[in-house]
Amino acid sequence: MEGPPRQLGESSQWEQHGASLGNAGATARGAPLILWLSPLDERHHCPEWLQPFERDVLEDLSPQRAQEILRSRVLLRRLAARVLGCPPQAVPLQAHPGQPPRLQPGEGWHLSLSHSRGAALAAMARQPLGVDLEDGNRTVTPPLARRFFSAQEASALDALEREHGPQRAQRQRLHCWLAKESLCKLLNQPLLPTLKAWRYDPDRQVLIHGRGRVIPCRVGSSGPWSWGCCAMAPARVSLWSGNDR
Repeated sequence: MEGPPRQLGESSQWEQHGASLGNAGATARGAPLILWLSPLDERHHCPEWLQPFERDVLEDLSPQRAQEILRSRVLLRRLAARVLGCPPQAVPLQAHPGQPPRLQPGEGWHLSLSHSRGAALAAMARQPLGVDLEDGNRTVTPPLARRFFSAQEASALDALEREHGPQRAQRQRLHCWLAKESLCKLLNQPLLPTLKAWRYDPDRQVLIHGRGRVIPCRVGSSGPWSWGCCAMAPARVSLWSGNDR
């Protein structure tokens, strides 16, 4: 499949946002990254779609967190069903405790999922990817940036605040955080070392390691939410926001 699922655009409730990840000139021939941002309302409350061991894990969580995880997993199944052309209950999803959800080997699609305060971002691509979703009003303070980001990046953010004010600097600190959270999911690495070792370059739309490695990254917003997405190679991004009927 070389474009977003056509069914996602059939409802007037949907909005599509086109973008590119990494070098825009290198993305024309690449398969897109398909992102679906949706509120987690009762339409996603389908516990019967989960596997028994997934439901067992939810019993040990608080009701609010269990509901968010349940509905985000349902959203991911809905996206995969549209892409694969099968019922959501038949999506060959592997979602073992402590591991990110994935499709069975041989499907040729990679998944990523993030949820935050009543919304979720589900993603699929023909290459490994990672996504993160945050409330757009989440605050990443200067002391937090100085503690967890590299000295070079924290210093640049302090300079940005002195030159352009706290609002712009706060937005950029949040974007750095989103980029690195999504990178953690892409590389399956812990957050704290990633925050220090990588810096986000918004002009080039990449994350840069202290040793020179570069990974494409895109950060954006939709309504009250901000999101980040990383992949191993540049690609087009098709972001769909809204709910289905």
